[in-house]
Amino acid sequence: MEPGKTWCEDYEYERHGVCNVFLACEPLVGTRVTMTAPQRTKKEWAEFVRRLAEEHYPTADKIVLVLDNLNTHTLAALYEVFPVAQARRLCQRQQQATRA
Repeated sequence: MEPGKTWCEDYEYERHGVCNVFLACEPLVGTRVTMTAPQRTKKEWAEFVRRLAEEHYPTADKIVLVLDNLNTHTLAALYEVFPVAQARRLCQRQQQATRA
């Protein structure tokens, strides 16, 4: 500090944990579906896809997913998490678009 100089103070970022937010949006209709999870694992992603398919779009023939390149975003994750019959039903309704 010197006379005539302004006070400068830096801050330290203190991390208090993390949270993952899954988001599905349908811009032409104006809807959003979100789900928070403590981590970003295949299990959480598969549960989000299940909720989309069974709770939010139960009558849709196809659901188009535009995904990023995360290793957890695969249809194989559905088979790792759910029984084979349920995973097959979910996969038959999913159409993965080009990954962003």
